[in-house]
Amino acid sequence: MAAVGIIAEFNPLHSGHAFLLNEAKKHGTVVAVISGDFVQRGDIAIVEKRVRAKAALLCGADLVLELPVAYSLSAAPNFALGGVSALKAVGCDRLMFGSESGNISELSRALDILNNDKFPDKLSEFLDCGMTFAAAREKAAVSLGLKEGILSGANNNLAIEYMLAAKNIGAEFEFLTVRRQGSGHDSPEASGGYASASLIREKMLSGDCNFAEKYIPEKARNLFTPENTADIKRIEKAVLAVLRAKTLEELKTLPDISEGIENKLFSAIGVATDLNQLYNTVKVKRYTLARIRRLVLSAFIGIDNSFFMKKPPYVRVLGFNPRGEALLREKASNSDIPIILRVSEIDSLSENARKLFAAECRASDLFALALPEPLPCGREYTSKLIKTEC
Repeated sequence: MAAVGIIAEFNPLHSGHAFLLNEAKKHGTVVAVISGDFVQRGDIAIVEKRVRAKAALLCGADLVLELPVAYSLSAAPNFALGGVSALKAVGCDRLMFGSESGNISELSRALDILNNDKFPDKLSEFLDCGMTFAAAREKAAVSLGLKEGILSGANNNLAIEYMLAAKNIGAEFEFLTVRRQGSGHDSPEASGGYASASLIREKMLSGDCNFAEKYIPEKARNLFTPENTADIKRIEKAVLAVLRAKTLEELKTLPDISEGIENKLFSAIGVATDLNQLYNTVKVKRYTLARIRRLVLSAFIGIDNSFFMKKPPYVRVLGFNPRGEALLREKASNSDIPIILRVSEIDSLSENARKLFAAECRASDLFALALPEPLPCGREYTSKLIKTEC
């Protein structure tokens, strides 16, 4: 059975995602790996993961897997590693992604240049000139022959990370890409029937549901409602309270922390009275705001560096239709990572697996406080698999 994988947040699932899912269906059974309740930009998801999983199944996915919080709330290389590991585990032979380039050859060329032995020295040269990491990275790549602008596209960069992660774990995927439709990543304006996820989230959080409805597929529209919408502002004081109890030694164990930034974070925690103040106090040229936000939320949840740049110890299924279920039956027994359908199965896995699931439970319980009507703890144990008929 041919299977094509995609890695996404569906935060929320919009018309651009629907286009990608429709394109993927032309190539086989569609497997979507989606972020949990905390996402890569260093924020909470607009709605909880099972709502987004159901939306994915209604809009073209056949099997939906969870990207654990230690990977979904992480830098692009680790985010990509978690996603491609899950797709390999369930037997995908193709990986599809959106990109600004829309050209696999261009993206492969970028990957080759980033792996060039001369690249680290070139990068250091431009960083020493005072450039931000992103600017220095692109300048270094262009100096080695890359077409200008390739590394300035957020989707291009993530696509390259997927390709690199697949290579590193020996996943022999056929790579497929479609050009990103309509508005650019984080664009403040809608265009051609498409709007960026960030713009839709902004409108949803401001209460403008009429705007959001225009760009969310009709099949999933009733899932993204004000009653389901989470807002990090509802737990802002809780985040600050947890951080104020952290020691410097605990901050040193956060994933993807370096250059002594934990000292700056520790000092900022002592004076910040809101999250934006905290983020901006810690911000330095070599650390993006997204990276700072991820560090803050990792500390809040209690995620350390145990899973940074390591394959996940299990793959968890959130939902499927009959095609997805058939793929699981065909491929699960040959998986190199345990595939989990029931949380009780995690008890028999490694200590690392149990540690990761404990972090997932904390993330879920804390996210539940950010909903309009807070929910009690324990949803990771009580929520059922999502099953659809088509």
